[in-house]
Amino acid sequence: MSKHLAIVVDWYGPYTPEQAIAAAAEDFESGLYLGIGKIKHQKAAATPQYVGLSKNIASRLRNHSKLPDITRDTKIWLGEVATAGVPGKSRKKTQTTIDLAEWALSYFMKLPLNTKKRKNPPDRAMTLLNRWWRIDYETPWRKRPHQQWPDLIDYVDPEYPARIVWFGGRMKSSSPWRET
Repeated sequence: MSKHLAIVVDWYGPYTPEQAIAAAAEDFESGLYLGIGKIKHQKAAATPQYVGLSKNIASRLRNHSKLPDITRDTKIWLGEVATAGVPGKSRKKTQTTIDLAEWALSYFMKLPLNTKKRKNPPDRAMTLLNRWWRIDYETPWRKRPHQQWPDLIDYVDPEYPARIVWFGGRMKSSSPWRET
């Protein structure tokens, strides 16, 4: 098995879809984006719906197949991996850290509009730390953008439960094992 990988993602937002396109065109070339809002017929509060990655976020946001399904209260967060990449020859076109971050968020948050990466857990041991910043890129948010969006996902192997952590006392296990 590969060595355990630590990934830190700095998230900036929230943006309206139009603001996200403009910010991505100006300040983000590649990275992650996460959409929060309501989908058709959703009566409950806005929730995280979709996470994606792109080498050209602005272009991807303009021509997206899933984000338009978030029809109300739409907010977009733009994410940038703040840790070094994985050394060695790349197996994919996409940077490993960005791919694993998207995969972990899709799978462990069970995002409804992500269909492919929700089927199986990530193929590598990893720890993902999310940090949130205001759109001035300097001021941190005191609280996470949504109660379902964890601060930390620690995933070792399918044989062991992943630890999904919300700082401030809340912790959840992804397996049927007893939660602590």
